[in-house]
Amino acid sequence: MAGFAKRPHRKQGSSRTESSFEIPSEKDEDSGSYITTSYFDDNDDDDDIPDTRSKRPKQKLVYDDDYEDDRRKEKKPNIFIRALRAIFPVKGDGVAESVRKIIFDIAVVAFVITGGSVLYDIINEEYQKDRVDVIVADVYDTGADAETEEQVKTAIKGKLNLTDKDIEEMEAEKPGIQASFLGLYSQNPDIVGWIRLGDKNDPIVNIDYPVVQTTDNDYYLTHNFYKETTQRGAIFADYRNKFENGVLSGNTVLYGHNMWNGDTMFAKLSRYYDGGVPKGETTDPLKFYREHPTLTFNTIYDDSEWKVFACVLFNTQEELGEVYPYINIREFPGVGEFNGFILDIMDRSVLWTDVDLAYGDNILTLSTCYYPYTKEKADTRVAVFARKVREGESAEVDVSKAVRNPDPLKFTYQYQVEGGSWGGRSWDTSKLLSLYG
Repeated sequence: MAGFAKRPHRKQGSSRTESSFEIPSEKDEDSGSYITTSYFDDNDDDDDIPDTRSKRPKQKLVYDDDYEDDRRKEKKPNIFIRALRAIFPVKGDGVAESVRKIIFDIAVVAFVITGGSVLYDIINEEYQKDRVDVIVADVYDTGADAETEEQVKTAIKGKLNLTDKDIEEMEAEKPGIQASFLGLYSQNPDIVGWIRLGDKNDPIVNIDYPVVQTTDNDYYLTHNFYKETTQRGAIFADYRNKFENGVLSGNTVLYGHNMWNGDTMFAKLSRYYDGGVPKGETTDPLKFYREHPTLTFNTIYDDSEWKVFACVLFNTQEELGEVYPYINIREFPGVGEFNGFILDIMDRSVLWTDVDLAYGDNILTLSTCYYPYTKEKADTRVAVFARKVREGESAEVDVSKAVRNPDPLKFTYQYQVEGGSWGGRSWDTSKLLSLYG
């Protein structure tokens, strides 16, 4: 190859002939290298070293390129490596420096995890609200303007591609089911009803969801109507409540999350407790109640209106005081049990209304999380109580007669925080018609 000198070659035997060669004096244009001549002996005198030729050190070719010079220099780490060394402990860091880096790394990881979780929650909730809720409501409202059951069924069959046989099978499984619920039942047979608070088109105040029920009170905490995993879950009935054709439990308990956005699922129920106004504002604490004294809870067998009559904050931790078992009271075997339940609820309610009650009324309890003292200090629930509008009774309520209870019965921790003590029952017990026979 151009630019490379061949090593001298000797013939074997007593006589020998030297092979001469030339050292390039010019830089070879192909290789870009020079051969350093000082490593070769131009005056190769064999007489001077007669017996040591075989021990002669192996000759080397050395290239004086800039490339070879650069390789001998220590390479500087790239910017990525330098960045990693700046934020992670490395050999040679002192104790203080290592601790500083570790604390910084932990903070960064926590921020990424928290930020990612919050972002996921926001995106998922918007998806649930803008897509899932809309789809489910659209199914439920199919045929809403129809005048007969057959017209409703026709609309549902057309929308969901159901056949007459599909409809017949569902009606056989759930005798007495309303046509308006057939579409939802075809998508989830856990459906038991629909709850609506406020006007359907009200963008500010609106609870408008299907109600489901399964064999426990856990599954629908984390699954929506379509059984997809989601933080908001679904509105669901206590698994111990009964929904039979025309027959409900004495006290039907519904659960729903109080979502972080203060807007979806059962979040708005807390407004019955605090008036629906920011803390510190001097306004009517019953403002929300006066605007929403009734709600709609239709079951798959029956449509009905319900009148709100109480709102209570309940404790769930025995170390903080009384834990009242409102969710475990589902039936009233006799008038005494009914009256006792109503007396207990009204003693604790933050509002009194003009709604009367009597043994035989169906009660509806809506329960959700609410933390006026923060969850870390008191894991509390707010519950709103309503009774079913009786047959032939008007659903109108005189909200002007509603008042705020000045002295509700509280649990121990509330008195520790707020001071005071209960002064005894002071509400108008004549509203409990069955108390006096």
